[in-house]
Amino acid sequence: MIRTDWTMAEAQAIHDLPFPKLMRRAQDLHAAHFDPQVIETASLLSIKTGGCPEDCGYCSQSAHHDTGVKATRLMQPDEVLAAARRAKASGARRFCMGAAWRSPKDRDMDKLCRMVREVGALGLETCMTLGMLSPAQVARLKEAGLDFYNHNIDTSPGYYARIASTRTMEDRLETLDHVRKGGIRVCCGGILGMGEDESDRIAMLVTLAT
Repeated sequence: MIRTDWTMAEAQAIHDLPFPKLMRRAQDLHAAHFDPQVIETASLLSIKTGGCPEDCGYCSQSAHHDTGVKATRLMQPDEVLAAARRAKASGARRFCMGAAWRSPKDRDMDKLCRMVREVGALGLETCMTLGMLSPAQVARLKEAGLDFYNHNIDTSPGYYARIASTRTMEDRLETLDHVRKGGIRVCCGGILGMGEDESDRIAMLVTLAT
């Protein structure tokens, strides 16, 4: 049974285990749910790079930062499909398409859905990360056959304002809720090493687990 009611105290107790015991518990848990001898292979393509209006401090694609990343338009579906074919030929099982956006515009949805359908037709699992989504956009991606949606929570609720001011943790959780309720599987994680302390890391894990 997967728990979704973890407390900070419980997470802290696990965090404080001796490293060998922690590794053993992690291996046992992984083996209970997955074949421990299988590694999933995935390929990620930036289908729209740079120029993002968000100000996330960790991101080189933000328009707020001078990083030398050149902003591009959304790729054409045929270009994406060619990249997916190359990824499959190289051994990828999942193909993730990421766009540097706060959220996709409705005028982009036809192209995005075509990408999902055609990449899925190759026999690859499909994944996208496009920023925040509305329920209607989730429904269109689900209908197109999207398998996974990647949307990270980035850090702990208490530290979030230190890394971004153009959105909140609640914005992130709202999109995750839309995606889950829309029947698309969630791919979600966070980032370490942005100045947060140990309690922030544990709080981020509790948020992910709950």
